Formats: sequence, structure tokens, C-alpha cells
Amino acid sequence: MGNNMNISNAEMKVMNHIWEAGEMVTVPDMVTILNEEGEEWAYQTVATFLRRLEAKGFLATTKQGKKLCYFPLISKEQYEKNEAEGFIESKFGGSLKNFLVAFRGSEKIGKNDIEDLKAWLDEFDD
Repeated sequence: MGNNMNISNAEMKVMNHIWEAGEMVTVPDMVTILNEEGEEWAYQTVATFLRRLEAKGFLATTKQGKKLCYFPLISKEQYEKNEAEGFIESKFGGSLKNFLVAFRGSEKIGKNDIEDLKAWLDEFDD
């Protein structure tokens, strides 16, 4: 999986549902799941997103009877790890420290976040 494997927000939504499902899904299954969120997703649109995700190497298909089923080739954790590493590599010269320094003085990070991060870094030594 290269870092050029960008997923659009809509594709990400589809992918998240596939990870949540934890089982093989068909296009009609996916249409139902997505439309339960109150959005109108057309069969054709969903089929296109699933095909794109397959082309990008995130999904594979298998035939079950007459049904074409999609399943993930990569876990959500693996995807997030790849994304995070790619982001730090391309935007911060591969330095996690530079990434974290960018948050200095930021309103977005509270005391609790800092404490959690310190505890997490301590565990890293094990």
C-alpha cells in the first residue's frame, strides 16, 4: 500500500461501515447500511465506491452463490497506522516531535491530552 492510496471522505464512510460490519458485505447490504443514516445513496454510487476501494487495494471480492461479496484486505488499525506514518513523513519530515511541537500553545490540546500522552510515551519504553 503506497501513500498515494488516498481515500475520499465518501469512500472512507463506506470503508468504516465495512470494518464495523466485520463480515462480507454485498452492494445491496452496503446501500441499506448507508441509507439507514438518513442519506440517499444510489445503488450505482455505492457499487462505484466499492469498486474503487477494491482497485486501491483496500477490499477484495469473493462470490458466494450468485452474490458478489466485499471484504477488507486491511484492518482499520493498519490503515490508520499507514495514514499517520505517511502524514508525518510527508508533512513533518518524518519527525513525530515536529508534529507534536506544531500543537504547542494550541487551544485544541488540553491538560488531559498531555497527561495521556506522557503516560502513553512511558509505556513505549517497555
